Amino acid sequence: MPIPSNTYFPASFAARVAWLQNFLTNLTPVAPMLGILPAELAALGLDVEDYQWLAATTLSVENFKASVREFRLSYTEGKVGDPQPVFPTENFDAPPNSPRPAGLFQRLIELIDRIRTAPAYTNEIGASLGILPAQSNGIAEADVKPTIEVFPSQSDYIFSVVVSDRDEKDSWSVVVQPKGGAWSYAGTFTGKSADVTFAPATPGEPVMINVRVRLRRKNADYGQMSDIVPITVNP
Repeated sequence: MPIPSNTYFPASFAARVAWLQNFLTNLTPVAPMLGILPAELAALGLDVEDYQWLAATTLSVENFKASVREFRLSYTEGKVGDPQPVFPTENFDAPPNSPRPAGLFQRLIELIDRIRTAPAYTNEIGASLGILPAQSNGIAEADVKPTIEVFPSQSDYIFSVVVSDRDEKDSWSVVVQPKGGAWSYAGTFTGKSADVTFAPATPGEPVMINVRVRLRRKNADYGQMSDIVPITVNP
């Protein structure tokens, strides 16, 4: 089974220990809404504890190995009369929850897959758990933010929206806000640009509106809203 994706799972022992602890800590309060059973959460806790032991023990082993090398060099290459070489003390304890079954990484990958497909899952939860994959440009999913240009037509309350930094997502939705009014949905579109029609409360006069865009993937909102672009649309 592969190691969890390096787009969210770090490479070093120390960073993985911190990641796993954060994952367990932030998963605990939301586990019920994600369908994670108490027994599964407890098993994850044992895996995290044993991995913490593994990281610490691996460091001790490396230090022991270095100390053995120093002993060997002192014993074999030191000068007569140098301080007496002292062999290092070995003191490695067994894992705290031994025996644990093989497959920690597989269990972790399968758990993350379940979390991501749970109906209650959101990008905010993913960000808190540290399971949002980084994009090719190093930006996490929760931080993806489209850039928009908006061009009003001369008539019919139509304006065009051009969306950049779409991260190749399925679609994007447009929301609008007339001056002094509330935000409302204006449509969902695909591709790089689209023409949008604004429906004024009182037709016949130019209307100042704010426009924003939100990316969508698999019929769900994705990333951050774009910056607000103000325009005036004409009848």
